[in-house]
Amino acid sequence: MSYKKRPSQQYVVQRRKVLSTVESKVKRAAQVQKGKTISKPVAPAAPATPAAVKTEAKDEEEKVLGRGMPATLHYDSAKVKISAKIRYETMKTEPLIKTALQDTTDGKIVHKRFEGPAKVEVYVDDEGNKHDKKNVKLVQEQDGSYKPIDVHRTGDIKVEAVDPRVMEEFQPYSYLEVWGQEDADDDDLRALARDLIKNSKVGGVDKFSHGMGGKMYVGFLKPILSKDGKSFTVQLMLAENKWKRRRWMPAEPGEKAEKAVKPEAPVVPKMW
Repeated sequence: MSYKKRPSQQYVVQRRKVLSTVESKVKRAAQVQKGKTISKPVAPAAPATPAAVKTEAKDEEEKVLGRGMPATLHYDSAKVKISAKIRYETMKTEPLIKTALQDTTDGKIVHKRFEGPAKVEVYVDDEGNKHDKKNVKLVQEQDGSYKPIDVHRTGDIKVEAVDPRVMEEFQPYSYLEVWGQEDADDDDLRALARDLIKNSKVGGVDKFSHGMGGKMYVGFLKPILSKDGKSFTVQLMLAENKWKRRRWMPAEPGEKAEKAVKPEAPVVPKMW
């Protein structure tokens, strides 16, 4: 029996490349960096211009306060001439003392009305229900609760000297003219007037009432001189409410907004 000789087969043994310590660190760093997502740097947002900030603030103010009625205000003097676009509204006030009428049996707040040709006095709540007058009392609202109060006509008017600027914070309700009953009383009022004028003050009255409708006022007493300066009278301004000014404007001019550049026609070069 004969045997064929098998062809010899050769194998190439590839030696594993052994990396140095430095090469291993470089390779691992490259693999880690490859698996990460590199985000592109984001350019910082441009700061808002003063004009844009002012416009946004004005828009927010109008949302809260309302836009008011438009008009144009004209003024012409030796040095100033303007025609300003304005808006206006009735000024708001805050009551100094909040009073109400309350039915003491059920705690309902009621309102006094007069019905019919006979003008019958009735007390009605917000739901339209009528209440007995004998159960209705005058109350003062304080921190959401109601406290019964008793208001009488002021017989003793206590006056103290205050800065006239205090009076500017109150809305005038009415004016009283004050004078003395006797010559001696006129002398006292004259001394009061001279003292107030000399010290540039007005007389402050922290509590005053006519005793009707539960109305309470503060007062400001001011001497008034005649044109010839030979006589005087005393005026007492009563105020029920305090001004609530909401439309403040900067006293100094701010940075002017940059005007938009109007686009122009392209310049065509001279052809011939």
